[in-house]
Amino acid sequence: MKKILISSAAVVALLFVGCNNTPSQNSTDKTVSVTGIRKASLNSGSQNLPEVKYVSQAPVPGKVKLFKKSFVTAPPMIPHSIAGMTPIKIGQNQCLACHMPQSAKAMNITPIPADHFVDTFDKDKKTRRIAGSRYNCTQCHAPQAKLDPAIENRFETLQKAQP
Repeated sequence: MKKILISSAAVVALLFVGCNNTPSQNSTDKTVSVTGIRKASLNSGSQNLPEVKYVSQAPVPGKVKLFKKSFVTAPPMIPHSIAGMTPIKIGQNQCLACHMPQSAKAMNITPIPADHFVDTFDKDKKTRRIAGSRYNCTQCHAPQAKLDPAIENRFETLQKAQP
């Protein structure tokens, strides 16, 4: 009985010590210094980020100059403005209106590829509707933009490096 009382008292004492509300030295009100490319405090929010200016080409289907892909399997970039088209939501994807294969052929623009109609979560079943995992176009595709990059991209494909 004496051991149970001592054990209970020890547990209660630990609970009081563990629930102490006094702030520690790791308080969240400290300023974080940055040594990266941002050159601004991480606490300052996004007001110090550069403004991205997207290519302002007229969005005429089939007439917009496409940027060259960075690598063979890279998703194509979007050569027109997507203002008012995002965010993409269930039942609200304006990309599909033009880029479904039937519409795209008539408009002479890039159609959604066949692999976007394969449901990889259902035994690679081919469907007439775009697969759920491919529905959010801007998850992989981004609008073309002319940027002054903070770090130069020197990416080279393996195919290029091989003799």
